[in-house]
Amino acid sequence: MEIKTIIFWILLVAMAAPSFYFGLAKILGKAEKTDLFNRLGYPLWFMKLIGLGEMATAIGLLFDQTRMISIAISAIILVGAIISHLRVQEKNQAMEPTYILILLSIILVFTQF
Repeated sequence: MEIKTIIFWILLVAMAAPSFYFGLAKILGKAEKTDLFNRLGYPLWFMKLIGLGEMATAIGLLFDQTRMISIAISAIILVGAIISHLRVQEKNQAMEPTYILILLSIILVFTQF
């Protein structure tokens, strides 16, 4: 296997695994996620919808046919997260995972061409 292919799959898993984990935490209604969505002013049904979207995009990243749409949807979710955190003046430390996932999205888009 080529080194480029290995690096590509490491980047994919580096984006898919946390997305799946964060989505699952939202769907399961973990206290920290519930508190976050309450603090951001969003209803809990929206948290479940975002969680489902995160999990779906994480799985979609693993397949060639759905990868680009998954990256696009994930980027939309992440930009929404950044805007939401900034709106309530969350600390930058709380947004670090979001920044990292946005960066991975950009890298993955450019590796597709």
